[in-house]
Amino acid sequence: MDFTLSSMKKDLLRWMQDPTGILLWIVLPLMIGGMTALLFGGGGGVKPHGVLLIADQDDSLISGLVAGAFSQGELGELISVEKVSVDAGTERINNGEASGFLIIPSGFGAAFFESTPVTLTLRTNPAQTILPGIITDVTEILLDAGFYAEQLFGPEIRAVRTADKKGAVDEVLVSSVAVAVQQKIDSAATRIFPPALDVVIVEPPPTEPAVPLGFLFLPGVILMGMMFAANGLAGDYWTERELGALRRIVFAPSRLMPFLVGKALAAGLVIATIGGLTLFVGFLYLGIAWHKLPASLLWVAVSGIALFAWFGALQMSSSSRRAGNLVTSMLLFPLLMIGGSFFPLASLPNWMAAFGRRTPNGFIADQLSSQITTAGAWSIGAQNWLIVLAVAASGLLVCAWRLQSGFARS
Repeated sequence: MDFTLSSMKKDLLRWMQDPTGILLWIVLPLMIGGMTALLFGGGGGVKPHGVLLIADQDDSLISGLVAGAFSQGELGELISVEKVSVDAGTERINNGEASGFLIIPSGFGAAFFESTPVTLTLRTNPAQTILPGIITDVTEILLDAGFYAEQLFGPEIRAVRTADKKGAVDEVLVSSVAVAVQQKIDSAATRIFPPALDVVIVEPPPTEPAVPLGFLFLPGVILMGMMFAANGLAGDYWTERELGALRRIVFAPSRLMPFLVGKALAAGLVIATIGGLTLFVGFLYLGIAWHKLPASLLWVAVSGIALFAWFGALQMSSSSRRAGNLVTSMLLFPLLMIGGSFFPLASLPNWMAAFGRRTPNGFIADQLSSQITTAGAWSIGAQNWLIVLAVAASGLLVCAWRLQSGFARS
């Protein structure tokens, strides 16, 4: 046990003499996580908002109703209406400064009341998709509604307008118009209410709330830092071989496994520090319950030892330091791509996600994701803990075999 601790202390002191690499492994996941947060936000979602320019050349009650319809209710939260001249509106829509530009021509109100043709001009911004479509649909709905209202109540509207021009609006006319309007409403109501179709609303089955995107990215970002650190630390076997330390260890077989365990514990502590800092920032930014942190940190540490053990086995299976770095680098980036570091496993196609969860880093990231998204403080099952411990132990046994089979004596 004393030799294990001495081996662990020795490696920590040596690695701390070159803090640049450790600092890079810490900064890299934090930088990528910060870029992800800036790109995708905190998950609350922001409603799109556009500007509709209106050149009202008619300036009548009807044209005012058309312009005001875009400012009502939830539509008003999506679209801001600005009244402009034709020239100003044309210039701004050409420059892409608005989602749409509507021109209401002079005589629009009179044409509406007299049922004569009239043309509204609507130009939309081709660089946008959603808001111009909404503006177009709302404009068409307003025109259709105006058409049917005029068809239904046109005679009454024209009677009031004619009497108003002659100054002959009296109580008799108002009463007769009111009666006629009420009769038409009652007549239409028999066709509309009750509806001709019976509509049965089927409630969809309850679903679990969607996991915020930041929760899905965090495990992959942490695994990226862990993988880089494990690979970099495993290269230390070549340094110790060049210093002659491995030859001395092989000639003392009773100290071989304590040496490897001490080295693995030192690597686990470094990797836990790197992953722990990213975890802390992620917990703080995403508002994750702090009681999940101890299990998450322990999982990162144990998994880091497993990754270090097998990266070490790969390094020692190579003919040279350069070949070892080449092999591990060629393996590292595909694993990061498939295992959820660049794209969350939940966002990948099912077949690719299933394959990614079977990669070493994908398995670790998937269990870490379950740990931070489920309610319990210790959500990772005992079987998964045993799998990681078995992987770490088997990796160290392979390292011991490689040391005894010639790597240390080369």
